[in-house]
Amino acid sequence: MSNESKIKVPWWWMRNDKGKQSVSATFAAVSFIVTTLVYLGSAFEKIGTFSFRAFDVSAAATYFIPVLSLYFGRKFTDAKYQVTQQNSSNE
Repeated sequence: MSNESKIKVPWWWMRNDKGKQSVSATFAAVSFIVTTLVYLGSAFEKIGTFSFRAFDVSAAATYFIPVLSLYFGRKFTDAKYQVTQQNSSNE
């Protein structure tokens, strides 16, 4: 495969445990950060003019669990079929 035909991966994607840039690892990290910030924000009723809602566990789970399923499902599939690093470069 020539260098011109390879898909350019955005610089902001995080790297997975194999050192490759990974959209599923990026989604997992972003969803964890967002869920954590919402949880921490719900500890305060109001900061300055900004008010927080109560933490909704079901909404957080609806957002967080599918992203974790994507991430760990991808890792399981790669391990099960022994996908080489060369074949999984378009993750």
